[in-house]
Amino acid sequence: MRSICGQESEFHRTMLSGVATGPGQPVTANKSSTHFSWHLFGAEVITKSMSKIFLVRHAESIANTEGRYQGQSYDTQLSQLGEHQAHALANHLRRLSLDRVITSPLRRTFQTAHTSAVHHGLFTIKEPRLIESNHGLWESLTKEEVASAWPDVYHSWQTQPSDTVFPQGEPFLATCERVLSWWKEIILLEGHTLVVTHDNIIRIILTHILDYPLDKLWLFKLQPAAITTIEHELGQIIKVDINSTDHLQNLQSNLALHAL
Repeated sequence: MRSICGQESEFHRTMLSGVATGPGQPVTANKSSTHFSWHLFGAEVITKSMSKIFLVRHAESIANTEGRYQGQSYDTQLSQLGEHQAHALANHLRRLSLDRVITSPLRRTFQTAHTSAVHHGLFTIKEPRLIESNHGLWESLTKEEVASAWPDVYHSWQTQPSDTVFPQGEPFLATCERVLSWWKEIILLEGHTLVVTHDNIIRIILTHILDYPLDKLWLFKLQPAAITTIEHELGQIIKVDINSTDHLQNLQSNLALHAL
């Protein structure tokens, strides 16, 4: 794959338009849905031995319901709805065979991951490279407060995140570098891996594997506790299924409240 910050490719234009041109065609996609599935190299290559990575955004946190940026330091616990989401996720995953459970080290991700790990008798492995971006002075503030105090940076974050440096925080490109260094390792592991992390971390991975420019990351709407499944064989990605919420039923969050 090219760099995530490369120019828009023909592959990317095809995925955005939804026009099928062969492998890479959207298999389940419509303009009103946030659940998409792509076969990147054709369905015929999928085998029973396929390895899978289940990328999960942590269940809803209290800060999510308040529209506050959490980052790394404002690490609230799960909301009541979030606890229900975490249990629904765990119940859904019980029918699968998991080989490992990996999580961002923050409270909200660990709570979500641990519920599923217990069902499988697995330890929850904390991976520091999966931690949310350091949002610096934004952390604990509402999106309205941030937009008022740092209008230029907030506009950059909403429109061109590749150029964003959070005040007294982390350049977003630094987040990308650490996440993709981890991704290059995990994609080589065989078996089934549950990874619980943050929405922007998942978006970084998706822009990378689907060959999107990084500044298109807001195209991906990710529900708390939703599952994005990456099927691969020997590091070759075969199928991507984004934002599956079948297990959540009436437990979905109001994303309009969240600080993105």
